[in-house]
Amino acid sequence: MKSASCQKMSEDFMEYMKGRQFSRNTLKTTRITIKLFLEWVDNERMEPEQVSYQDLLGFMKYCSQKGTTQRTIQHYLNTVRHYYNYLEEEDRVSANPTLGIEVKGVKRQVLYHIIEPHELHALYNQYPSENHRDRRNKVMLGLLVYQGIRTEELSRITIKEVKLREGKIDVLGSRKSNGRLMQLENHQIMDMYDYTLQVRPEILQMEPKRKSQSRIETDQLFIGEGGNCYSISNFITQLMIKVRKINPSVRNAQQIRASVITKWVKMYNLRKAQYLARHRYISTTESYLQNDLEGLKEEINQYHPLG
Repeated sequence: MKSASCQKMSEDFMEYMKGRQFSRNTLKTTRITIKLFLEWVDNERMEPEQVSYQDLLGFMKYCSQKGTTQRTIQHYLNTVRHYYNYLEEEDRVSANPTLGIEVKGVKRQVLYHIIEPHELHALYNQYPSENHRDRRNKVMLGLLVYQGIRTEELSRITIKEVKLREGKIDVLGSRKSNGRLMQLENHQIMDMYDYTLQVRPEILQMEPKRKSQSRIETDQLFIGEGGNCYSISNFITQLMIKVRKINPSVRNAQQIRASVITKWVKMYNLRKAQYLARHRYISTTESYLQNDLEGLKEEINQYHPLG
């Protein structure tokens, strides 16, 4: 690969990264790293499309011999992983050669303590439905424990995305995730029906708690009194207070999502789990497989210590 071609490929990749709205600092380090990698590829007399898993191990060894720390090599590998995600989207490679590569000496952080599927189900079943707020929050909880929805996705859902007749909900995509039309569980549908057709209209007609606010018309699915769209984080805070009374080991909504995705990774192949999780990249989904393995080792060490 000639240096001019290398430069063009690097620039095309940087446009791809800019389109995903990475920060300025991330883009700066990405440019430096991908230049280093492509120059190494060029010196090895290869094309980027020809690079294999074994070749990448050679690149890592090359960096290590130059005195690069293991932590920095991990950052290099993350950038190269993005690069091959880009080549996959361009149909220039059939698979990402970085998958499965780990840098020795860099301790992977366990994403979260995993909440088991039966515990997730119990959270939903045992959540109270005593008032309008509870019934709204229970619908939100269902979307967390069965569809693995992010909190920011909850804030974007509108009435038109709820497909009651089909028993589905349309989760729109963002720069971080792909959109998906997701199936609701049967017991979710009844609660969603109750909320959208009875509870939400009644909440809309309530007087706002703050005198300075007036009723507003909104198509946002999750609302406060008078249609006011308070920060979704306030709703989640209310929700989590009652969730922790049911199961004190639950920390936050991110832990619930991590548990749901880990369940999918165990039940299905990585591609299907990626689809359900709405991840743009298979490497993101793969990290949840590692999370499950690390979590298992943690439990073994806790309850069955060796030595």
